[in-house]
Amino acid sequence: MKNIIKNIALLICVSVFFSSCETIDYGDTNVNPGGPTAPVTSQLLTSAQTSIPAIAVDEKAILYMQHITQGQYPGSSRYETLTANYNGWYTGPIVNLNEIIKLNEDPATAGAAAAFGANENQIALAKILRAYYLQYMTDRWGYLPWTEAFQGIDNPQPAFDSQESIYNFMFAEIESALGMISGGAAPQGDVLFGGDMDQWAAFANNLKAQMAMRISDVNPSLAKSKFEQAVASGMLVTDNADNIEFNYGSDETSDSPWEDNFQTREDYIMSVTMIEWQRANLDPRLFEYAEEARDSVFPTPNFPGGIDAGYVGAPNGAVNGNVPDYSFITSDIIYEKQYPSILFSAAETHFKMAEAAMKGWNVGGGTAAAHYDMGVLASMDYWGVDTADAAAYLAAHPYVGIEEIAYEKWMALYLQGPEAWAEWRRLDLPVLTPSPFASTQQIPTRDAYDAAVESNNKANYDAMVAAQGPDTIYTKLWWDVN
Repeated sequence: MKNIIKNIALLICVSVFFSSCETIDYGDTNVNPGGPTAPVTSQLLTSAQTSIPAIAVDEKAILYMQHITQGQYPGSSRYETLTANYNGWYTGPIVNLNEIIKLNEDPATAGAAAAFGANENQIALAKILRAYYLQYMTDRWGYLPWTEAFQGIDNPQPAFDSQESIYNFMFAEIESALGMISGGAAPQGDVLFGGDMDQWAAFANNLKAQMAMRISDVNPSLAKSKFEQAVASGMLVTDNADNIEFNYGSDETSDSPWEDNFQTREDYIMSVTMIEWQRANLDPRLFEYAEEARDSVFPTPNFPGGIDAGYVGAPNGAVNGNVPDYSFITSDIIYEKQYPSILFSAAETHFKMAEAAMKGWNVGGGTAAAHYDMGVLASMDYWGVDTADAAAYLAAHPYVGIEEIAYEKWMALYLQGPEAWAEWRRLDLPVLTPSPFASTQQIPTRDAYDAAVESNNKANYDAMVAAQGPDTIYTKLWWDVN
């Protein structure tokens, strides 16, 4: 009888428990009253743009190009970085840009997203910036998962897209973006241009011209068409007043990566390649690019009056332990939090136009020689070189052909590592001597994939290798045919 009573009591308790669960309304107990009730696209955009400095100050690419080298720890200068992981780009800025596009395209969310700028302008901006990131990525690794990417558990092992197809996608994205820019409300959260869509149109056309020149040796007809479109837009940067730069903040979360690099350490010093070429050519940019060494002088200066004696370059890839023996990057770059980084410059544009004119493309006027001259003078002007000194240098180093264009472009792209590295790979100029301290006497031509790519996606990895070539840092990319 006692057991029966206990069972009945237990049954009553369970019944009461379940019935009470069905009737209790917890309301908004788990809702943060201070949080947003819909996705805030302005925050997604700001977050996506915080990755621009990683491209603007890509130290490894700058080291490969021998603008600078390293002090006590010369690993990257010896090409010891054998693999690199692209996951952070997918899970960071690109997924944020994808979400901006999705929220502004979906009729169910477009209305709420419009609170942060006209839908079409937000989509256009996100597409342009996504193409900028994607070009950087494909110019590092080559083939990338793209068409089948971002599907989560529905497709955890996406196929790789060829670099050619990725370039075709980027061109289409830029055309789409330029076609939808409107006079509607400016996108909020834009730390690069403050929502100015004319500036984004200029950014897109300069990016298009850059991409066109990149593929000029492997698909000259498409390159010519896209480059001439960019020229016809009238938006290419041809004057230093219009240079497109990334401006940094004054706090530790938004300041210049160079200032952060030199806050507690002195790991980067001027390369002997850069210093000695400038010395040999009496290039007045020497005194603007670098600082005098603190503890040494060069024994055989070349400038009149020996004014270059204090400028000393370090051997590429050596253990340059006593860094005060060598010149540093100019102090306003490495010690000022807000010194901006160039993304597109007048000098770079004129060197592209010089090469385009040399190829017979329509550049809207001006010969290859004229644009070469304007490129050299624009670089000199940007760095504050006296006009008389700039004119004297140009008179001593006139245009002859592609070798002069390539050299002056390499010089003008000082500290712009990704673009300098890409153009050096495309042109095989200027001729750089690999570090004698490297185990392989060859400057890398790409980044190899992180080992997890092969282990987690082997079938598609193997197909990619069969198409692109061995997964090493010395395999050439699709557009690198010279």
